[in-house]
Amino acid sequence: MGVLNTLIEDGVSIDELRVASRDNRLAHLLLEHALSPKGRYGIDEISRKTGVTVEDARRWFRAIGRGASEDGTFYDDGDLDLARGLKQYRDLGLDESGIFAAARVLGRNLWTVADAADALLQERLEATRDHPEVALRYAVEVRRIADFEAQILAHLIATTLRHQLRSDAVGIARDSNLQVRGAQEIGVCFADLVGFTLLGEQVAPADLGRVAERLDGLATDLALPPVRLVKTIGDAVMIVSPDPNALAYTALDLVQAARAEGLPPLRAGIAWGTAVPSAGDWFGRPVNMASRVVAVAPSHEVVVTGEFYDELDTDAFWGEPAGSHRLKGIDAPQDLFGIGRRSVA
Repeated sequence: MGVLNTLIEDGVSIDELRVASRDNRLAHLLLEHALSPKGRYGIDEISRKTGVTVEDARRWFRAIGRGASEDGTFYDDGDLDLARGLKQYRDLGLDESGIFAAARVLGRNLWTVADAADALLQERLEATRDHPEVALRYAVEVRRIADFEAQILAHLIATTLRHQLRSDAVGIARDSNLQVRGAQEIGVCFADLVGFTLLGEQVAPADLGRVAERLDGLATDLALPPVRLVKTIGDAVMIVSPDPNALAYTALDLVQAARAEGLPPLRAGIAWGTAVPSAGDWFGRPVNMASRVVAVAPSHEVVVTGEFYDELDTDAFWGEPAGSHRLKGIDAPQDLFGIGRRSVA
């Protein structure tokens, strides 16, 4: 009865309760309401309270993954803060297209975070299916978990942003002669699993996903500042760093760790040059070059361009010619080098 009373107090209709009870979904319904505060504002009121036009508020909510309601009191105080965030970005004089591009990146990745958290909760939720009174206590805890996750996310974004701003300052000081705004010299590495496509024809999708998750986990653990994991693309990861030696160490460690974990063979390609950060990603010649270099790298090896090899500390790394290659989309043949860590005497 406690669960039913709680749901009725939250405004759940008798018909909704009847359907949820019939489908054995009372626990799910309870959690949905625990995590979804009642709406207090319509989009027009959000606009009046924040000074953001209705159309811009809708665009902003869609970009950030919140969803835009055409009518009804769909929004709460948290949504007011989201809309105020757009106004504050504008007040800082930030580029409009850049603001929305960053919001779209955040929105896409927040769904990834939410999916990961949901996977943790689903097993526990299924265990409460026949015990709605247990679900009532669990619903209270889940809201606390959601609040805690929000605090963690806010802290990590702030910490990472501070680190990037420091890196930008160093890059600007060092590359003051560059003409492209935000451009800096950086090393870019792509690492991918050899035979991943063929593996997909031999194993279940869930098993294939776990292989990709293990690679993502290894890259996340090993990409420590000044090295940064930019993104995971299926069977590949992209990492960058303004420090060539740190990037080389990380790439070699990643290849070795993947082998120790029993993953399909990993290989890495690294390039060096001028690139521009944009909305959480990087663009420029070294990005294109690294993605081509990895395609010709042998399994379990790290292959680099001549420009990157010239930046390395040869007391710490050895290199051997890996031949001259015509890479897709690159005009001139490229001299490549296989690298490794020198043994400590």
